[in-house]
Amino acid sequence: MGDERRAPRRRTFVRVVSIVVVLAVVYALVVTLYAISGHVTGLGPSEPEPKKGGVTVVLNVEGVDAAHQRADLSVYIKPSETFFTGNGLALAEDIHVIVSPIEGTQSIVFPADSAIATKPVRVLSDGEIGNWPFDGYRADELIVLAYVTNGGVSRPIPTDVWFTGDVPGWRVDVALKGKAPKETPATLAEALSSPQYIDFRATRSSSTVAFAFVLLALLIVMPCLVLFVAITAFRGKRKLEPSFMGWMGAMLFATIPLRTFLPGSPPIGSWIDFTVVLWVVVGLIVGLAIYVAAWARWGHPDR
Repeated sequence: MGDERRAPRRRTFVRVVSIVVVLAVVYALVVTLYAISGHVTGLGPSEPEPKKGGVTVVLNVEGVDAAHQRADLSVYIKPSETFFTGNGLALAEDIHVIVSPIEGTQSIVFPADSAIATKPVRVLSDGEIGNWPFDGYRADELIVLAYVTNGGVSRPIPTDVWFTGDVPGWRVDVALKGKAPKETPATLAEALSSPQYIDFRATRSSSTVAFAFVLLALLIVMPCLVLFVAITAFRGKRKLEPSFMGWMGAMLFATIPLRTFLPGSPPIGSWIDFTVVLWVVVGLIVGLAIYVAAWARWGHPDR
């Protein structure tokens, strides 16, 4: 008899420990993925030093605007020593940087006789936010080219490009496309005719995807619990508790706040609304209707 009594307790203990272990593993996985996400990758192991007579254009990725298909960047240049005045702080001449395609003017001017300041730009990208959290945004053949103008003639200068930044919730990858010319082109038109392109990619980080699936799983659990309680009560296997209808109504009203809590704010009408959220609401309402039917069936006063 003692062993028979202890066996259910052991099974319960094993189940509780298993659930705790699974939750701990999921928690550690989500936190780890978040810690390693957001860093911009590509274009080599370290920032290149500007060539003599040239510049290094540093583009810092500050954010991704998925709703408007834009990427927010800031542009900064690191010229070689030949471009500075005697004090080593101000530029001796204007330096122009072409970043294309971007929103607005494609050419950014870093004026002479002033310290170098950071310039904000918005890169145009293609993507579809309705595919959240599997949406991705790309800017193919992004051009970054620096030049100076002397006597009304624009002359390209050696240009190296470096991407940096940390964007929580996103993975940003950049890669060079094509070969860099062995010699700097003599004219700006020649440089633009065969430039070295940059492919820009922004996708949701693994932590965002994990977060989304955990939250969607919790949404799916809600109607399952409500339907279990409602069907059990309707079959008369459990005592009817009318107060449970308030709990079911609260679960129904909690669905929308949980849905809006999804990272990245997917718009209404995304695929998750048709495949998950809609059916969660349907399941909760069906469960509530079944429980009302159970109340009508079993909730009569004792005679």
